[in-house]
Amino acid sequence: MRITAVDGARATIAIEGLEQECSLMLVPGAVVGDFVLVHAGYAISVLSETEAEETYDLLREMGTFEDDADAAEDGGEAAIGGDDHA
Repeated sequence: MRITAVDGARATIAIEGLEQECSLMLVPGAVVGDFVLVHAGYAISVLSETEAEETYDLLREMGTFEDDADAAEDGGEAAIGGDDHA
């Protein structure tokens, strides 16, 4: 997911209309605009834009991303591959 705002060690992250918060405790150098891989509410690594796009493409191929994004639009809670997000 892409970081859209940072407030101390917390970040707002977004992907295709889904927005949520995560901790930056494990990637303290992450800044607005960075792509992060998120697990269980924690950003665990910073990805390049290329790596993020490749991850999105894989999730779309699996159908996971689209199904979960649709659920989020319907008011359901979205989870990409469980608690992992890119």
